[in-house]
Amino acid sequence: MKKSSRSISLSDTICITTLPNGLHILSEYVPTVESVALGVWVNAGSRDESGATMGMAHFIEHLLFRRTTKRSSAAIARAFEDLGAYANAFTTKEHTCVYARSLKQYAKQTMELLCEVMLMPQFHVRDIEKERRVIIEEIRSYDDDPEEIIFDEGEKLLFGKHPLGGQIAGTVDSVAALTRDDITTFYKQRYVPENMVVAAAGNMHHDEIVNICLKQFAQFPPNTLSLPKRRKPRITSSQKIRFTKDFQQSHLLLSTITEGVRSEQRYALAVFNTLLGDGMSSRLYQSIREKSGLAYSIYSTLQLLSDCGTLSIYAALDQSHIEYARESIRKEIDKLIQEPCSAKELRRMKLQVQAGIVMSLESMESRMTAMAKSILETGHYESAEEIVEKIGNVTAEEMCSSARLLSQEKISEVLFSPN
Repeated sequence: MKKSSRSISLSDTICITTLPNGLHILSEYVPTVESVALGVWVNAGSRDESGATMGMAHFIEHLLFRRTTKRSSAAIARAFEDLGAYANAFTTKEHTCVYARSLKQYAKQTMELLCEVMLMPQFHVRDIEKERRVIIEEIRSYDDDPEEIIFDEGEKLLFGKHPLGGQIAGTVDSVAALTRDDITTFYKQRYVPENMVVAAAGNMHHDEIVNICLKQFAQFPPNTLSLPKRRKPRITSSQKIRFTKDFQQSHLLLSTITEGVRSEQRYALAVFNTLLGDGMSSRLYQSIREKSGLAYSIYSTLQLLSDCGTLSIYAALDQSHIEYARESIRKEIDKLIQEPCSAKELRRMKLQVQAGIVMSLESMESRMTAMAKSILETGHYESAEEIVEKIGNVTAEEMCSSARLLSQEKISEVLFSPN
């Protein structure tokens, strides 16, 4: 019996359809704007690589715009620009996305172009060699940015030999060694409809998007092969590492592994990160920068993946301030572990997180991204309203629990000292 498409209306404006071949299509109709944000996503990123193929997902992202079975790279660029559309792509630890912004009257043609780029790449040998040189220069450019380097080293320390410990772009050696066979094998295994999501937000009806996808993805029957499984990282003991670098300042990174987006803890983690160091009223900013003047740059950041995440504290400061800053950071963490924050402070932090979510709804691209990531990471759609409500339910006790993730025995440290 032939499988048929399944469509569900999640609200008056948001719909999701699953095609027989497994492709998920999500859209949010916003009639008050004149544009559409479109994205074709694949659930493949740097964590899906082995050590020998580090940088593969990012390499493929570059090659998608190099050549299709119909157009050269110049012709692809002209085709988008002839429609007044802006197109680009990116790779993360878990996803690769090709996206575009288009005027509503050219959204159909723009969507067809995105599908062509994603589904019909040529991987010509000459293009591979050209893009290899470009990516190697991109990797070398990171060596000039201490902030970029120290976060890479921090992930190596946390995740060890797991693919999450590698750089998204790979290394000069790994990119230099990738072959066309490596590229086509990775592409064929993962660029299949059941591992992909098409998302759109703006002035375009859901049925229009579904009809385009039915045509563009017609070549793909339901997949009978199982997709490669992802391996969850093993939590390692805390470690410290120090490098001497040719920088003017010292750079300090403290980090730990957290739960991921599939965990209910993520709402409390988002609020805790804001309380700790994401903003001018945060504990670390006020204590380390404003009161003590120990660092110009200090902040915390939370990166959540599907099954795990990282919570990090970064500071750039003079070498003579390292010990004092480290002690001051430790004191602030211990306070958060031992003393629940006040109702007033908690309300302010929750409001900051909620405001960021609500304000992001003014961007069609942010709406499109949120829908796609929700399906790829959790398997279901979670609305902004649901997230805002759950943020509002976070308690002061959960702030203390989140702070315990940064207890002395769980935190790893990377220190760059100037020569």
